[in-house]
Amino acid sequence: MRTKPAHSKAGTLKVPIRTLPTGVPGLDAESAHVGNSDDSNLQERYERLVELAPDGILIHDGEHIVMANAAVARLAGAIDRTQLIGKPITAFFNPPHLKNVANRLLADDPAGASPVVRDTFQRLDGSGVEVEVAAIPFVDKGRLAAHLVIRDISKRLAAQNVARSAEERLREAQQMEAIGALAGGVAHEVNNMMVVVLGASDLMLRNPAIPEDWARDLRDIWNAADRAATVTRQLLAFSRRAVHLPHAIDLDTLMRNVEQTIGRLLGDTRQFAQVLGGPLDVMVDGGQIEQVIINLVLNARDAMPDDGTLTITTSGAVIDKDVRGWAGTPIPDGRYGLVSIRDTGVGIDATNLARLFEPFFTTKPVGEGTGLGLAAVYGIMEQNKGFVAVQSTPGSGTTFNLYFPLVPDAGPLAGPQEQPPLAPPVVRPGATILVIDDEPSVLKITGRILEAAGFRVHLAPDGERGLASVAREGPPDLVLTDLIMPGIGGAAVARRLARDWPDLPILFVSGFSTDEFRREWGADSKRFLLQKPFTADELSRRVASVLLSAGAKGKPARATPTGT
Repeated sequence: MRTKPAHSKAGTLKVPIRTLPTGVPGLDAESAHVGNSDDSNLQERYERLVELAPDGILIHDGEHIVMANAAVARLAGAIDRTQLIGKPITAFFNPPHLKNVANRLLADDPAGASPVVRDTFQRLDGSGVEVEVAAIPFVDKGRLAAHLVIRDISKRLAAQNVARSAEERLREAQQMEAIGALAGGVAHEVNNMMVVVLGASDLMLRNPAIPEDWARDLRDIWNAADRAATVTRQLLAFSRRAVHLPHAIDLDTLMRNVEQTIGRLLGDTRQFAQVLGGPLDVMVDGGQIEQVIINLVLNARDAMPDDGTLTITTSGAVIDKDVRGWAGTPIPDGRYGLVSIRDTGVGIDATNLARLFEPFFTTKPVGEGTGLGLAAVYGIMEQNKGFVAVQSTPGSGTTFNLYFPLVPDAGPLAGPQEQPPLAPPVVRPGATILVIDDEPSVLKITGRILEAAGFRVHLAPDGERGLASVAREGPPDLVLTDLIMPGIGGAAVARRLARDWPDLPILFVSGFSTDEFRREWGADSKRFLLQKPFTADELSRRVASVLLSAGAKGKPARATPTGT
């Protein structure tokens, strides 16, 4: 039967005395025994259980350690348990922890164990280990004592931190993916509207009867629409839905292509140094990577408002350990082409660094930046299966490291499909164009532009009616179709037409990624691509060039179906 602690008038604490087991290594046999048991086998099993316990076990007499098992000796970094015996308990635990034991003695049930608490166990070398401690208090020979069970939780905490970090990265990735999907959808809709605005402005400006003051307003509208088109291209790049045509290209050649542009952007007050590491073929869309470089150069220029130095280096890189890009993105082991862009500017603090590639995030004053330049960099790098890492210290500049996939060793890879050069504007070539687009305003303005350029035009609001038009009227000289449409999309239209009219040239238009286009038609010279939004001049020139490339000159001969 347990008794509750009683207090004398003098305040002396009286509690039942808990006895200790004998034979436990490090424990004075005179102060410990196992009840009245004479069972030596039971004693041996008890001692072995304590000694082999995975958790550390300590017993202290209120001041000094009197028993330590092998696990706690290992935890302390001791060669032998004797390095712990006799030491004050405060050498391993902070005094606040011992208050739990003292408070337990004053509780209604001093014989029970204290709640498990988190603490730091101080090792012999001075380092600390995170542990959980359960204390069983007792009084031995009138002195406060405790039996401590100590569990090393450092690995568990490390695993929790890794899981938490992975969860945070996943949440960030999901957030970026959601923002990217929204940005891509917005850009697609804006692109369609910009096709109409740019096309209508072009047609009106070609009218000599337009008064000059109206013409000035129209040019302002055209310029604003063109700027909006630039913003949508950056949105599409961020959302990884931009036109993407990867091919093998030498990294140094790519950098030489933008060298003069970089010099002009930096101006006369800033220095530019470029160190090229030699031929290194990477698999990227060269035009997109040039955009990445330009965007980062502009960012560096703004970070060096008065003077400074921008240094760009190229080299090979081997990733063979845990290397992470921005936001903790792991970079897989392997060989990469590396472009490092280092400036001596003002640097970026940790708060802004964490948001660096978010769309519409900018530290510039209102009206001086869209917040899309670095977002486009991030999207383009992902679309090209590359990685970006950033190192920055306020006041000490910033370094962007761009890792690009190398061309596989299995042999040369085909480059992108060469688009035909833009031909001069064609006046009444006599060719018939079938235009297919599910957006009515885009369909209408595209037809008007082509008619103004002298082509005969048939319009179809979807793929099904486009195919019906060909079946009814016969094949045109060229089909101009939106790539992504509800129902029968542009790629499906092209496949069906190719069965009977293999020589019929197809010009796709799209504001989205062209993965399907490359997969289906990358090696077919009769399939071409025009990115939205386009101007009236770009459209008429591209149509004329595709017709010329396909052999349609003047009034071309009709395409002939297979088998006739």
